[in-house]
Order: sequence, then structure tokens, then C-alpha cells
Amino acid sequence: MNTNHKLSPRAVVMSKAIGLLILVGLSACQGRNLLATAENPLTKATDLPLEEYLNPIQAESNLLTITPSSQVDPVQTAALTEKWVEMITITVLYDNYPYQEGLETGWGFSAFVTYKDQNVLFDTGASGLILLENMAEMNIKPGDIQNVVLSHEHNDHTGGLQSLLTAGADPIIYLPPSFSSSFKKQFDAQAEVIEVFPGLPIGERISTSGEIGGFPPEQALVIDTSQGLVVITGCAHPGVDKMVLAAKRHFKEDIYLVLGGFHLGNASSTQVDQIITEFRRIGVDHVAPCHCTGDRAIAQFKEAFEDHFIQVGTGTVIEIES
Repeated sequence: MNTNHKLSPRAVVMSKAIGLLILVGLSACQGRNLLATAENPLTKATDLPLEEYLNPIQAESNLLTITPSSQVDPVQTAALTEKWVEMITITVLYDNYPYQEGLETGWGFSAFVTYKDQNVLFDTGASGLILLENMAEMNIKPGDIQNVVLSHEHNDHTGGLQSLLTAGADPIIYLPPSFSSSFKKQFDAQAEVIEVFPGLPIGERISTSGEIGGFPPEQALVIDTSQGLVVITGCAHPGVDKMVLAAKRHFKEDIYLVLGGFHLGNASSTQVDQIITEFRRIGVDHVAPCHCTGDRAIAQFKEAFEDHFIQVGTGTVIEIES
């Protein structure tokens, strides 16, 4: 897979500090580097006061440094813009765990993925009201949504879809073939609906795992970055290890990050340890469990992955160099 293209986020730092910040140094990116902000290695703070944005942003290899300046060099400013365009952004819009103040939580999951001028909404949570309120708080308009990928046909992952369409969204909807005929009929009358197959591109660098057999069957969103694959799961009913392994085998890339619901709320400590062992065998680098993973399982992943564990919830923004 091509790893030369770059992903674009909503440039939060630039939008909050434009006119005040300037790039004064850009060191070479070495190895498996990533932008490190907030309290986790991949998470980006979205509600910091302005003075904190004026401090240098440090990465594992000083990926870039921003300081205030009274003179604006257009060449350096252009370099900063280009650097931000080279990032992928994942924003958790809906989860039962809180993260950012001012956002509502609820049982379910939804994540908004941006790259260049394209975007994907992965799942829609259970409540359209909560989804739309959180989108508004994060400055995401319904009409901006280009693609909706639904992991599986459970209401806590599809319940917000109708409200999203009613609010003005006109996306292409990607769903597994196992979705019921009634669901397909309801939404086929309102939008373009596509049944997925393994590796189907949703956009440049963004694909589906295809339907993976389970109870119920499910698909994951797979993002190709220069760090490796990012696999986003809704609930991982077929088994999160099974879904991650399927992505690695199909796309033939290392797994950089697994994010989403791991469906381990009722699993024993021994069962969770077995999943962690399998993740190690597969070569998973970072984990960001949430939604239906369960408190105990999340704690086990945190202990096992240490600084490669990412605490996420509603409002978490993750940026990864692509």
C-alpha cells in the first residue's frame, strides 16, 4: 500500500492560534513517530486555553515546534500548513465514557475520520440527538458527512442515522450484506447504500475490512498510515482479535492502533489476558478500548500496554502522521 500520501485533520491548533503562531523548526521524522499531545501519546487536547497552544508541541522526535513570533514567514507558514495536511484525525463523537467537557455521553459508539478533503463517520451511536449535539460542539455539520460506515445492525451503532439524514446529511452508506432487508429498504430510499466486501475502498487510504462472520457479523474501518494500520471496531462481536487478524492478513500491514469497542464486558480476566496475548502475537502497537470493552478489561489493557494504551471517550481527538 502507498504510504507516501498524507492525511488531513481539522487543524485545531492552527485555527485557535492563527496569526499568533509560526513554525520555527521542523525536525526530521524518524522511525515510527507520532504527534504527542495531551496525556496520551496520540490524543490531542481540544479545549486548552490559548496560552497553552503558544507553548511548543512536542512529539517523540520533536516532530514540529510552534512558538509565537511577531513576523510571519510565508514559507514557514506554508510548511506548517502542509504538515497539518499530512495528519489523519479520528474524533470520538459518541461513547459511554466521557473525555471532553461539554459533550454528552450515551451507550453506543461513533467516530469521525478525516483525511485531506474527505471524511467518514463510523457508526452513529444510539441517539440522534446526542450525536448531533456532539457534532455541533465539535463544529461538524451534518452536510459535511460524506460517508457513513456502519459496523453492525445494533441500535447503539445505527440509532443516530435517521436523525443525521433528517438534519441534512447526504452520505453514501456502507453496510455489511447481513443487514436486514427492512433496514436496507428504509435507508436506500434516502441515500445511496452500498454493501461492502473485504478491502472495499471508502476513500483514499480508508477501507472496510468487509463483513467478518460472528453473532452478529460485523465490519471494521481500516486506515492505512505510515505507522501501520489503524483498525476501528464498533463492538467486535466476532472477536476483536479475529477482526484485527483479518485486517492484517488482508492488507498485509502491521497494526499500529486498535480503537473502539472490544466486547469484553462479560469476559473473565483470563479471557482478556488471552486477547492481550493474541494482540502481542499479531503485533498490535497501540490500543484504545472503549464502549463495550468493560472497565475491568480496559484496566487490563492499560496495565499491559502501559504508555501504548490510550484512554478515550466522547470528545477524544487522535492525530497520527500518515
